[in-house]
Amino acid sequence: MTPDNWRITGDMALAVVCLIGALLLFIGAADLPPPRFEPLGSAAMPRILGSGLTICALIIAAKALLSLRHRPAEASAMAKPVSDTRRSRSVLTFVALVLYVAALDLLRLPFWIASSAFLGAIGLILTGLNLRAGLFYALLGAGLGAVLAWVFQNFLYIAIG
Repeated sequence: MTPDNWRITGDMALAVVCLIGALLLFIGAADLPPPRFEPLGSAAMPRILGSGLTICALIIAAKALLSLRHRPAEASAMAKPVSDTRRSRSVLTFVALVLYVAALDLLRLPFWIASSAFLGAIGLILTGLNLRAGLFYALLGAGLGAVLAWVFQNFLYIAIG
């Protein structure tokens, strides 16, 4: 399979997963009680997230279908297969994401620490073990995690770690 085919297949799979997630959010929001005092109610956030996921999924699917439609036939026949390095980076990125969620959920690590480790690992994976880039991404993750935790705590009144 050519890199274009892998990308298009991955984009379509991502769009389907996003649509399934949006559907689950809409189903869950339908079971929430209507608002009493606040104008939006408790179902507003799941509906907003579901709408955002749906819009993003439709954009991704449309781009994938347009690129499939407009690519020349001779270019796809001469394309090289996806390299093992690219596949291994994809698998390692997925493993890092699973470990990030497990660190937040099972180990109850603070959000900024888990985010720092996650972004540092992603930086190392995507740059081919470049320590300078890994350190940059780890510091970016720590700063971003701290800012997001502060915003959630002070504005949304949600403690995320």
